[in-house]
Amino acid sequence: MRWLIPRLSEFQDRHPEIDLHLSVGGGGFDFARDRITLAIRRLDFALDANWQVERLVEEQVGPVMHPAMTDRFAAGDYIALAAKTRPDGWQKWSAAHPDAPKPRSTRFLDHHFLMVEAAAGGLGVAICPKIMAIDDLRKGRLAAPLGFQPDGSHYGIIRSALAKKTAGIDQFVSWLLATIQQDFHAAS
Repeated sequence: MRWLIPRLSEFQDRHPEIDLHLSVGGGGFDFARDRITLAIRRLDFALDANWQVERLVEEQVGPVMHPAMTDRFAAGDYIALAAKTRPDGWQKWSAAHPDAPKPRSTRFLDHHFLMVEAAAGGLGVAICPKIMAIDDLRKGRLAAPLGFQPDGSHYGIIRSALAKKTAGIDQFVSWLLATIQQDFHAAS
């Protein structure tokens, strides 16, 4: 949502006849029970064999911080910000980057969105998915001195049997794929 919402006006300007309803969720779901026809999720849970799943973008993670904190980060004088939705994020990243500076302590926030805002506010350094930070990096609100590395997972778009027949879904999926391509694959 943090990446998608700022871009939705472009889609809505092109297709004002298509009514989108957004809701936040992660992990498993049921199309009928949850009354959804299309889901964008991190593909880290069991997927139904009847679903049509298309990968959107590879998950890449790395430490992000307010630009003024880069020296403190390099010296290991920082608080690690972690999300309760992925409590082992720092452990996994640190294991893959044993030479990276270690934090003084770790503070947990309820969700990645809060973690990114806390990092931008100078409260610490967040292990953050690139998709959550890309706009703030471009604006200079965040810095990612060590960049981002793939963590082995992907975001994907999942369609139910109903979604395959629903008007507007194909237009939205085409627009989404083109926008992902522009943001993450063109010239990067």
